[in-house]
Amino acid sequence: MSTASEREILADLERKVLWLASWTIHNANHLRPSTDGLKVGGHQASSASLATIMTALYFHTLRPQDRVAVKPHASPIFHAIQYLLGAQSREKLEAFRAYKGAQSYPSRTKDTDDVDFSTGSVGLGVAQTLFASLAQDYVRAHGLARKDSPEGRMIALVGDAELDEGNVFEALLEGWKHDVRNTWWIVDYNRQSLDAVVREGLYERFVGIFEAMGWQVVVLKYGSLQQAAFREPGGEKLRHWIDTCPNGEYSALTFQGGAAWRKRLMDDLGDQGDVSRLIAARTDAELSALMTNLGGHDLHTVMEAFDAIDHDRPVCFLCYTVKGFGLPLAGHKDNHAGLMTPAQIDTLRAAMNVRPGHEWGRFEGLSLPAATLERFLKAVPFRREGARRYTDAALAVPAIAAPPNPTVSTQAGFGLILQELARGDSALAARIVTTSPDVTVSTNLGPWVNRRGLFAERELADVFKRERIPSTFNWEFSPKGQHMELGIAEMNLFLMLSALGLSHSLFGARLIPIGTLYDPFICRGLDALNYACYQDARFIVVASPPASPWRRKAARTSPSPPR
Repeated sequence: MSTASEREILADLERKVLWLASWTIHNANHLRPSTDGLKVGGHQASSASLATIMTALYFHTLRPQDRVAVKPHASPIFHAIQYLLGAQSREKLEAFRAYKGAQSYPSRTKDTDDVDFSTGSVGLGVAQTLFASLAQDYVRAHGLARKDSPEGRMIALVGDAELDEGNVFEALLEGWKHDVRNTWWIVDYNRQSLDAVVREGLYERFVGIFEAMGWQVVVLKYGSLQQAAFREPGGEKLRHWIDTCPNGEYSALTFQGGAAWRKRLMDDLGDQGDVSRLIAARTDAELSALMTNLGGHDLHTVMEAFDAIDHDRPVCFLCYTVKGFGLPLAGHKDNHAGLMTPAQIDTLRAAMNVRPGHEWGRFEGLSLPAATLERFLKAVPFRREGARRYTDAALAVPAIAAPPNPTVSTQAGFGLILQELARGDSALAARIVTTSPDVTVSTNLGPWVNRRGLFAERELADVFKRERIPSTFNWEFSPKGQHMELGIAEMNLFLMLSALGLSHSLFGARLIPIGTLYDPFICRGLDALNYACYQDARFIVVASPPASPWRRKAARTSPSPPR
């Protein structure tokens, strides 16, 4: 639970995070020497909408065992937070989006600050957290977890437009099948995509989908100012107006400011006594602050929502925000790639009490003493254990007998080698975990699964075996199983391999993940495969050619190449 003094400190840090992110982008585009004069970019508006949420998350909620996938376009906010925590350098910020500088999108392999998951190809980082949670369950169920480490939450900061990506919903369904736990998806619901304002009614669809998959949905729509106003005479009429205002109109009024809010509210609500007095009691600036005080921009509301979760069920926080909040770009439908002008950044600098020449100062312009802020940052729970990247020893490879068959196909040989390993008790065999998108048997994993079993949090007997019905394969689930069965979704396969292949770094336990599929379907998961390699995940992919009749059929039914 937050205290009044903590909230005062966090309010200061929230302002500083927004300033540093905005200045980092401005410096890259307007001040840093350029040989070609081309725009560098940086997404000032998309970053700003997450400043409050990420301030609450990193400085209040997170613990060392928690892992976060940051929305790609919030990279400047992430780097600003790491700078305040002492994990990022000014030199890297000054080189943002340049060679060896802070990366455009958080990168495990290129950034030097505390990146848990690379993000960039939108939607993949979101799903990665779900599979990382399953990997954590696997590691802990097999007694491989670090002795001093409690379960962590796998958290994704999600741009609402990322929920257009199909792989997100493939992952949701797979998570439901595997009873996913300890997963938070925090949706930055600013209702703007890259091109424009999103369609009406998405909120209800999102809630329905997540609840159908067994997730708790927490909606953060109103901030503290709005909640207080609703308790005033006429407040319920104002609430109704906010709830029924179309997204596009709300965005436009946000950009126009207090006078526009006043005119529109009076035009729509008319002279209704109590609600008119509620509006008239506020200046234009106060009215604008009230109308943009959405739940995702209110520190107290956000921290209270995070603190209230006392279980390990998956949770979706649907946080209403304003794209560009706190900046002159706020609400404009063209703000995604927009940049503040030098005049606008000067105005923002003055509002933040930052002196020219002191723009990179960690505590410049803040109301609280630097010593107070420094003490607070040193005590932030998230940073109390220092470095959060672990390692684990390499595994020795035992002697493996060659298959006895004089002639054998490569895929059959693969199955026989795994069967030989499954028979033994080597350390390598104990760390192998296989996975496949519903082609386990036909990719020669059957003998391995027969001996090592399928993984699940709860034991589930093979009904055919129990009923004494002859079957070649033993399909029993238990927490000690070493195969993770997936549905037919190759994106999920490569995201699962990515999560398992980072277990040494995330959880301190090295696994040897092996994924199998038919080789034509690698293409269906290429984006996730590239992403997994970019993260430096360690895994093995075994692609089997499909059966000859299938191949001949595919050849007969394939369209002719263009002439």
